[in-house]
Amino acid sequence: MLTLSWTRPVVDTGQEGRGGPTREKLWQALLHKAEHPAEYVPAIAECRIHDRYADGLLREIRRGEHTFLQRVTAQEGAGRIVYRHLDHTDIAEIRNEIGEDEQGRLTLTLSITLTDDRAAAILAQNPYLRDLDSDFHGTLDAMTAVLRQVSTGAGTAGTQTAPPDPNGS
Repeated sequence: MLTLSWTRPVVDTGQEGRGGPTREKLWQALLHKAEHPAEYVPAIAECRIHDRYADGLLREIRRGEHTFLQRVTAQEGAGRIVYRHLDHTDIAEIRNEIGEDEQGRLTLTLSITLTDDRAAAILAQNPYLRDLDSDFHGTLDAMTAVLRQVSTGAGTAGTQTAPPDPNGS
């Protein structure tokens, strides 16, 4: 899978310390956005809630000429709302996540995870991304092999079982 993300501070420069949003108020605004996305996302024309659950809802949105069915899950402890597409689209999942920057200001991260088919098509068209993907897949394979050993007590992190990671990750 291929995930892209963008992060922005929620408070504009110069607004710090002047009654900006709190984490709780931002969380409540994200919950409102989940039910009323047209007020927040210019590309969404309308939204219908089909069902409600203890952890979220099932909604149908219209974006341009397309209609999408999404299972929305609110994860308050993580400060994250996940929108999983239930119908065929290029996007498997969208996330809105509250965080903090280096100065302690609240941030919002918007990320999308593309479906495997779309990610494969993009990687096939772009040699740089394909090489980067291949390199980091290898890095992740090496890391997880060592982490499995260390976390089960079968080895120590100082025992090299895989070639060194050229990325230093």
